[in-house]
Amino acid sequence: MSSFISDLSEKLLLQDDNEANNTALNHFQQSTQPYNDLFEYILILSESNHNNTNLIHCLIQSFLQWKNQSNKKFPIPKFDEKLLNNLILNNLSINFLKDICDIFQISKNDLMFLLRILLREPINSILYKRALNIIIKFHYQLEFSPEEILLPLILNTKDHLIHLYIDKNPELEDYVLDLLNYLYINDGKRLRDIVLNEFNMRNYQNINKKALGKLAVRYWNLFGHEQSDKYPNLANLQHKRTLNYLINMKYNGINDEKTISDDAWNELVQEIVQGNEELSIFLIESLVDRDDSIAVRYWLTQLNVPYNALSHWVRKYIQTKQNDRSTTVPYAQNSTRKLPIEYYKIPSKDVQIVFIDAMPTYQRLLDRLFKVDNEDQELFIGFDCEWKPMFDNSPSSQQRISIMQIAFSNEIFLLDMLYFFSTCDNQTIQQRLANRLFDDDHVTILCYGFKADASMLISSFPIFDRVLSSGKTLLDMSLVQSDLMLSQRDIFPYNITNNNTPSKEKGLSELVRLCFGKGLNKSEQCSNWNKRPLRTAQIQYAALDAYCLLDIYSFLRTRLQSSDYLQSFRGRKPKKSDQHPSLNDVNSINEIK
Repeated sequence: MSSFISDLSEKLLLQDDNEANNTALNHFQQSTQPYNDLFEYILILSESNHNNTNLIHCLIQSFLQWKNQSNKKFPIPKFDEKLLNNLILNNLSINFLKDICDIFQISKNDLMFLLRILLREPINSILYKRALNIIIKFHYQLEFSPEEILLPLILNTKDHLIHLYIDKNPELEDYVLDLLNYLYINDGKRLRDIVLNEFNMRNYQNINKKALGKLAVRYWNLFGHEQSDKYPNLANLQHKRTLNYLINMKYNGINDEKTISDDAWNELVQEIVQGNEELSIFLIESLVDRDDSIAVRYWLTQLNVPYNALSHWVRKYIQTKQNDRSTTVPYAQNSTRKLPIEYYKIPSKDVQIVFIDAMPTYQRLLDRLFKVDNEDQELFIGFDCEWKPMFDNSPSSQQRISIMQIAFSNEIFLLDMLYFFSTCDNQTIQQRLANRLFDDDHVTILCYGFKADASMLISSFPIFDRVLSSGKTLLDMSLVQSDLMLSQRDIFPYNITNNNTPSKEKGLSELVRLCFGKGLNKSEQCSNWNKRPLRTAQIQYAALDAYCLLDIYSFLRTRLQSSDYLQSFRGRKPKKSDQHPSLNDVNSINEIK
């Protein structure tokens, strides 16, 4: 290596950047062949095993400075094509490529020709990824046809490379969605034909449709979930996945926590398929697969699906069932009838449930919160929140809290956060409630797995952010449950099931069972909480989820013969070790509560 490079390296090691730049600039000023010098130095340094990034940067910047200042005009020599190509394709850091292309006047067409050579390499290879990074660096994505880059990435489900390709560019987000939406014309039935014949990609005979479908809905959820009209095929693909999930929930009993009432299920399904013939037919076909003729007849009537739009095999099924005089038993029903499950209920019939959607009932809540016998009186409140579940991976910021439950010993208030509270002044009405609930030394909020509620409250109403930061009024009963199960398990009279098998209950329902021998009926958990009016079953469910916490607290205080232990959890935040899945209560598809 030349003495000049050695001298430059020493100055950079001493962090004397100005002196190093002056040395390099002086060298180019005195050189009779500055272009050759720069090329030779970069070639040597880029092939070295040492990290010469600072040296190369100094040389390039000093050369550009010389070029801008020099009155001399030097012709750009013709370099060895193999060496130059190797420098671009293999050795030189991508960060320097733009300057090198400008200095040595490598045209866009020449660079793209070289990049196409690299794109022939296997997708997982270092050279392919280098080409993709160069294309992204130069913003050349749209200079290549879909079959050159994007479609191979999609068909190979290279999620991380697609993210790199998009590069947070809205135009490229639309480009990706447009291509995915086109692939799923006619429910993806033409996918293979489009790939093989329209894009002439003969190497893709076997396409993993399941993996591709997941990728397609993932990108629709990320970038297009608010544009169903623009990307109808992707929207339908996601809706069909949601319908499949709901059908499995209804008929397969995925697990005990995800059972769902018929009314809740019907509401969610109706919202998805209403007015969409393709989804309506998909639902009918799925119900035929389950051999639930009662549900098939119900939804044919509800959705008014044209009979001639149904597949031949569906019409044949309907005709067969109409001719069959025997009693039809839905697929979901078991041949052996089980005894009805007995669930926990509010012990007293005198407890009133008040739904708040106007100022008079809201004032009634405030009166209950603020009018106490004396200023030092402790106020214990059962607390919970509900919101509409999400069945896809679209940003959780799209969710909004719908109902806040505030329970006293003889009154349970259900505050309509979505349609009433959101219209109230945030600096007065909203702030007053937030301060009383979460920033008052004389208030204890009994909750369960509050993390999800807190997150939803803050994202829906930022006014709650400050008061929730300390969490000083919160007494999270999931922490109490976890601690007692480890240290004083016998405090729970039902810590062992009748047949000594593990309990199927989870979360808050399991805590209720441990205390009272009966779990909670969670069949309204995955309801459409945004629909008004709420059904009676939803109101009962929401009220019970908050009230049971008061009952649990009272029960444990009696069993422990003191409230000191319970109060020691007030204001305590969960540790990672406390957040065991068995102690969580699912409050939506995306949030663990």
